[in-house]
Amino acid sequence: MHSLIQSTPAYELSADITTTIHGHSFKLVSFVPTARHPEEQTKFQTVLTTAELEALRDLFDLALEEAGKMAS
Repeated sequence: MHSLIQSTPAYELSADITTTIHGHSFKLVSFVPTARHPEEQTKFQTVLTTAELEALRDLFDLALEEAGKMAS
């Protein structure tokens, strides 16, 4: 699963999650299309258990709830 998180003409940030026999491989990847040699760069990578991935989801959900309260 691949998702583009942030994009400008000069920079992209995306996330990849794949399921392996060891858990869920989570990777944050940056890309600078204007670089002399443009290529994807892994900025962070780890393997998470399902419980850890759910905790990360819960954190994002909480952040979105808080953002919604601030916007109201």
